[in-house]
Amino acid sequence: MRTRKTASTVLNDLLRLLGFSKDNQLAEWLGVSAQAVSQARKKDKVPDGWLVQAALRQGFSLDALLFDNGPESGGRQAEAESCNEDEQVKVDISLVPLVAARLSAGGGSLETDGKVLNHFAFRQDWIQRKGNPEDMVLMRVYGDSMEPVIHHNDLVLVDQGKRHIIPHAVFAVGIDDEIYVKQVETQPGHRLILRSFNERYAPVEIDMRGDLADSIRILGRVIWWCHEA
Repeated sequence: MRTRKTASTVLNDLLRLLGFSKDNQLAEWLGVSAQAVSQARKKDKVPDGWLVQAALRQGFSLDALLFDNGPESGGRQAEAESCNEDEQVKVDISLVPLVAARLSAGGGSLETDGKVLNHFAFRQDWIQRKGNPEDMVLMRVYGDSMEPVIHHNDLVLVDQGKRHIIPHAVFAVGIDDEIYVKQVETQPGHRLILRSFNERYAPVEIDMRGDLADSIRILGRVIWWCHEA
């Protein structure tokens, strides 16, 4: 019977296969903190998303990464040992781009570059329940106005296909060249209210009949966010 590898063994195999010698190099390649890799070793649990990234970006076999199949364990998919098709690990995933645009949870961010920095894998069955993956992008949040719910440096998943305002939902909002992540609601009198979770920040009220009306864009609804370990 096959033996599942420990988290440290999996991570060490990834280091070897990628030509790295230190955990901080692996962390940078995965797009996570060095502390996250350290915690994975301590908790003996490697996040599935890391393994999917390795499989997609480098062609590594998920089966070989997870299980002790002998000296060739951890090799690329094409080089893995022969096995029946029914025994191969099949993972249905969707890749979502992380773009350089930054969402401000404070006074606004001027960094609106749409350049793709990386891709992150999500389970296809999960993400398709949320919407169309082709409409989604990941952005990083800067500032503390949405704490304690959304933290500084969190990643948020923005569905650009969902722009209809739902009261108290969180949206990415563009005002001129600035991008915000805020709770959005409409008020009588054609007013738009942008609220922060952090009570230290006052709500921003915008008259949709005023000068700012043409410069406001609802970029998409924030449907998921995560904190790094």
